[in-house]
Amino acid sequence: MSTATATPEPQLREPLTSADILANVQALLPLVREDAAQCEAQGHLTDRLREAFRTAGTFRVGFSTAHGGPEMTLADQTRMIELIATADAGIAWNVCVLAATGFYAGRLSPAAYDELYPALDLPTCGSFHPKAKAVQVPGGYRVTGTWNFGSGIRSAERIVGGAEVETEAGEKVRKADGSVLTLGVWLPTDQVRLLDDWHVIGLRASASQGYTVTDVFVPEHHCFDRFFTPTADAEPLNKHVDLPFYSMAGISVGIAQHAIDLATAYLAALASAKGRTPSERQISLLGEASSYVHAARSLVIDGVSAIDAAIFTPGVVPDDTVMARGDAPLAHDFTRRVVDHCGEIMGSQAIYERYPFEKLVRDTTGMGAHASTWRSRWLSVGQALVTAHPQEAA
Repeated sequence: MSTATATPEPQLREPLTSADILANVQALLPLVREDAAQCEAQGHLTDRLREAFRTAGTFRVGFSTAHGGPEMTLADQTRMIELIATADAGIAWNVCVLAATGFYAGRLSPAAYDELYPALDLPTCGSFHPKAKAVQVPGGYRVTGTWNFGSGIRSAERIVGGAEVETEAGEKVRKADGSVLTLGVWLPTDQVRLLDDWHVIGLRASASQGYTVTDVFVPEHHCFDRFFTPTADAEPLNKHVDLPFYSMAGISVGIAQHAIDLATAYLAALASAKGRTPSERQISLLGEASSYVHAARSLVIDGVSAIDAAIFTPGVVPDDTVMARGDAPLAHDFTRRVVDHCGEIMGSQAIYERYPFEKLVRDTTGMGAHASTWRSRWLSVGQALVTAHPQEAA
């Protein structure tokens, strides 16, 4: 339960369009800042913020227009996540993961969709690592497994897990291409046990704790092929398996912008309260850091916009040269530089817990631990280029 505060509840628009939802998120930023410390302390969203984000429409952004959703572009989803991260990165992480609800729901049959999603705003979380075991039984599967990093799970109303399919004899079930069939399965939430394993230095509010189930039954129609073949005639946000979570790069950009905001406020306070003129070194560092933020933002938005151009074109599936993105690792490198520069500007204030900047240092470290920011991502970019132009590469 959130503590009572003086901040009035904002008037939000009905979340029918991307513009409505972005405006709503902007209006919620004072609440995000106000509840950030409590979210950090308890490790998940406050009830107030969860309901505010639900009302704002952030959990419905991945739903298609055919299902009554806004079908928000990846570029706008990334802008939404960046906006929240300028106030708090851990809270933004929750919203980023729960915003994938429509991606998951879009893989369901009409009957299963109606059963599991009678409304658009039912936040869904999921993890696919490590893979669980789904044993084939009449009508569905018996699922046993433990998953790490169930981000957003304390605010989720639907929980998905990844599982490899086996026969009752223990043999792996394989697809036509020889790969093991891996399903995303909607777990019975009342049989999911949360693990007390999220004790970390950064992104504490993301609720990225593990979860486990033992021999639970999942109906066959509550499952989807996790590694489905890209489909040109599918709804835009369901054309490709890798579309969820490109918006996560917006968190790095938001952290960087937050650092700029704190450093700028720090220099302004020095001038007004103590009559101290910022040094030329401080001003130069701030200018350089600001350029890195602009570069990171442009890099990320340009990348997801290229994917948008493909998926929102009827009959087109983006190829690997579009889908293989190395933007997030580079954007995060820029963020590290921004945080380093702004930390130098602020001096010793950057390390004290009583000031907000030290949390940015921790959250930057937490962000860098996620696979989306690893430099190994550049390997897939290079491989895609070589595969697309084999003769030139030779």
